[in-house]
Amino acid sequence: MHNHAGTQFDGRQHVVADDAAAADAAIAAAGFTPPPRFGAGRNAVCGAAERVSVRDVLENEHLQKSFLPRVCTLVATGIPLNLSPHDFPCKGPGIDSWQRFCELIQSALSSHGLSGRSIGLCMHSHQMPLEAYCLIADVVLGRGPRYVFLDSLQMQPHGSDEVVQRAEANWLFLWRQRSADRPVMPVYGGLVRSACPLLADEVAAAVLPGRGLHCPLDSAWLPIVLPLTNFATPAGKIRWRRLRSAIREVLVVVEQRFDQLDWPAPAQQNDARKNRRLAFEVTEIGDLVMRRGDDPGSLASLEWAAKTVGRIRSELRRESARIAAEFGAIPALAEANHVDQWTAGPHRDSWSRHWNNALRRSAVRYRNLLVISPYSVVPDDAASTAGFADLLPVIGLADAWTFAEPADFRGWSVAQFRHFHCRARATIQRSHTASFVAAGV
Repeated sequence: MHNHAGTQFDGRQHVVADDAAAADAAIAAAGFTPPPRFGAGRNAVCGAAERVSVRDVLENEHLQKSFLPRVCTLVATGIPLNLSPHDFPCKGPGIDSWQRFCELIQSALSSHGLSGRSIGLCMHSHQMPLEAYCLIADVVLGRGPRYVFLDSLQMQPHGSDEVVQRAEANWLFLWRQRSADRPVMPVYGGLVRSACPLLADEVAAAVLPGRGLHCPLDSAWLPIVLPLTNFATPAGKIRWRRLRSAIREVLVVVEQRFDQLDWPAPAQQNDARKNRRLAFEVTEIGDLVMRRGDDPGSLASLEWAAKTVGRIRSELRRESARIAAEFGAIPALAEANHVDQWTAGPHRDSWSRHWNNALRRSAVRYRNLLVISPYSVVPDDAASTAGFADLLPVIGLADAWTFAEPADFRGWSVAQFRHFHCRARATIQRSHTASFVAAGV
């Protein structure tokens, strides 16, 4: 482990202890929300997310013998689990298959004296009627977290009357669920960006428990929440010196703790080693706009929010690069360089020079850094209006997106609710560009 004891931050000295409680205390003292901890040793900060074939689980006894014990082990040890079911059997109604799938899981859990009420689920929006998806899962497993992945059938116009009718029914269902005690939460986007230009974007195909992070399969994340109002004056002005110092301080803690964390599965352990993913989730963007007394629908408000989040993103990247220069870049960068497989010669030498130059400019310690929820632009205040949707382009600055803790959209219409999510999805999918959509467009 690297020793950062005695590092200077904002006129104070902090000694970061090895134990999780001390790390959590240091993160909280800096103004951030530390990650939850799970497992028997309370040393896991990330749950498990799996994409599972319903057909294979129902029809393949060998797969059952590996999948079901894995589910039981995670539940028994207190590790949150989210399942993304897909690939339903061709024969018979999908609803029947879904019920048998849920009953198979609950039977395995019950045989060990366990319950499925903590298991989260994420279903594609057109796999079956959402009412059936939730009713069956809730009755059989219990009322755990429920997500719905809104795919192109849901989010784009289609010529099929059947698809259109199902999409309309889905929107109405989600609208009615928005303020329930256990809401059904939309998920969309389908990609995760790298904070380093030398590493490719990735497909997001699973939903991590807790913050509802849409992420690559088998990925391991350390989540930390950055509430903007903790670093702002009552008038809504960001205290940048304090925020920069806090970011540096928290990253020192993270660097000391990361290699000591437990991960639920071997694939996540490997991902943590290769990619060292962080999820700094910026929250309360809309609350800060409201505190400033700004018009959320104005271009000036969008520009201010984009500048604020952009500075945070730059600071995170700068610190990630600084730590990489001191302790080494993430292993994923070394694995991305295939020059050793080339035949010796001038082309190989030229590529090596270019690659090394690019590493000096772009190497980072953490593959992902900044995470934002679409709901971050909607204030908690009940008087908020649909005009805050005009701040959505700012979420395009994130590396990944979270979907838990949805806004209740009080005072909005179902049409405004639908437009909000369609617009957020469009922003995420074009987030590889640096441009911003003007407010109201």
